[in-house]
Amino acid sequence: MVDESVRLSRVFAEKKWPIFAFLDTHHRDIPEPPYPPHCIAGTEEAKLVPELLWLENEPNATVRCKDCVDGFLGSIEEDGRNVFIDWVKNHQIKQILVVGICTDICVLDFACSALSARNRRLLSPLDDVIVYSHACATYDIPVHMARINNDVIAHPQELLHHIGLYMARGRGAKIVSDVSFK
Repeated sequence: MVDESVRLSRVFAEKKWPIFAFLDTHHRDIPEPPYPPHCIAGTEEAKLVPELLWLENEPNATVRCKDCVDGFLGSIEEDGRNVFIDWVKNHQIKQILVVGICTDICVLDFACSALSARNRRLLSPLDDVIVYSHACATYDIPVHMARINNDVIAHPQELLHHIGLYMARGRGAKIVSDVSFK
């Protein structure tokens, strides 16, 4: 997932295409049930993976900290403006290629919100939301771990990755297993 995200980001940067990257960045005093505290602002978890740190200095990249699972909602400013909507309109984006973690949570929620916003004509000229399956992943919590901890539910990685992709497709996203540039 990371290797493919790096490869695509490098191609986009070389072509001077706009890149929008979300950073999961939560606040200690704002819980996000049912998830345990994670990616707390100011910690290493809230940073880009080392292979993508260069995006912070990439002129065509917009890096957005989001404090919820849905990057679309996490793009809303205090004044009500949505940074992602502005980015799509300013760059006249017709297709977005979505990659990331977790397929069945953040990727799915963002794709569904972007599709709903597109359908409501909030994201004109956006036509397509494309999710690249090989540049998405999710986490794994085996059943035996969930059985010994009442606060945890099982989260079978491979199954939920595919369910996330299936749900995104059912909402209107295009799911692809290969991305090439001709």
